[in-house]
Amino acid sequence: MNLNRRDCLKGVFCSTLSAAAGATLTGCATKGVARAPALAGDFVWGALLHLGSNMWSDWTPDGVYPKSFEEEAQWVRDGKLEFKKSHLYCNRDYFSTNWQSWYKQVGCIKEEGLNAVFIDLGEAYAYPSHPELWVKGSLNPAQMRKELARIHALGLEPIPKINFSTGHDQWLREYHYMTSSKAYYRVVADVIRDACEVFDWPRYFHLGFDEEIFAACGSRQACVMRQGNLWWKDVLFCVGEVEKHGARAMLWSDKICSGREVFFKNMPKSVIQVTWYYGADFSEENLKWKPEFEKSQKWDSQKNLAPAIVELANAGYDIMPCTSNWSSDAAADAMLGFCKKNIDPARVKGYFTAPWMKPVPEDDERALSGIRLFAEAKRKHFGA
Repeated sequence: MNLNRRDCLKGVFCSTLSAAAGATLTGCATKGVARAPALAGDFVWGALLHLGSNMWSDWTPDGVYPKSFEEEAQWVRDGKLEFKKSHLYCNRDYFSTNWQSWYKQVGCIKEEGLNAVFIDLGEAYAYPSHPELWVKGSLNPAQMRKELARIHALGLEPIPKINFSTGHDQWLREYHYMTSSKAYYRVVADVIRDACEVFDWPRYFHLGFDEEIFAACGSRQACVMRQGNLWWKDVLFCVGEVEKHGARAMLWSDKICSGREVFFKNMPKSVIQVTWYYGADFSEENLKWKPEFEKSQKWDSQKNLAPAIVELANAGYDIMPCTSNWSSDAAADAMLGFCKKNIDPARVKGYFTAPWMKPVPEDDERALSGIRLFAEAKRKHFGA
């Protein structure tokens, strides 16, 4: 039976995966894409950490950037830079993760009984196919493999995340401004392949694609944003590249907030939906769908994030809900408690938390707190 690529992306294909993935697909994509083995079981309990950070902005408020990690740290100590406002919102030309903080945060994931770490790559990896994307200190393949092996040895599953939303792809440098061009598609395909290779053909691959609305990028010096069919074309292209290498694609589920009908028509069931919601309000009123915000290019659209969890699971999508202590320390407890009671467990492939704090000493306390709050909620609602 010959199926075209569109059929494949709709999640109805059965075929043999590439020899590079080292496995054969035995069922449809929605029931388990062939993948690298999970060390701690199929169900994911994890946390998202940021090895790279050039994903949020093309500017700093005063337009002045530190030129090295050491200079940045000195500016923080001297009070010239308010760290909480600069640690993510800055496009650096150097690798800025503090290794002691990274080890501490990864170690906390292990200590708290979780089994996976989502690794936001961005500029942190020296993609072999595109040296123009490197920054000073980007990890070469040998260095990245060494760290991934260390994580594996802890019994944790490393899962790659590369965000291709134009709201978070400043790590692409000049290609950010070439979005949807031939050059863009070539680079995107190349870096996905590079990441799959260094991660030894992972079972999951998080593609991001969140917050591509005007509210998220309107303050930038150059605003790049896709809409309509072009957004869907690029999403399906990225999903296809990930599936080509034997991984199952994951996406932040923001897009459903812009309209359920279009979303259900276009989003393949093979794609795991990362239903993120960082609040703690799971009241009946807050879970009502708010159609008045479906076309919003403002942050109002996020008022549908809580009901999106129910909408996606009921529509037959596999989901991996994500919580965070970004807005509320009660969020993880509320999310896991609600999902256990109200969501079909067959639809849930895991849970994780995203503290949204870089691995740097100034943010360790908040990052570790987010991981621990999530682990406490896990033990409370699901046991050890």
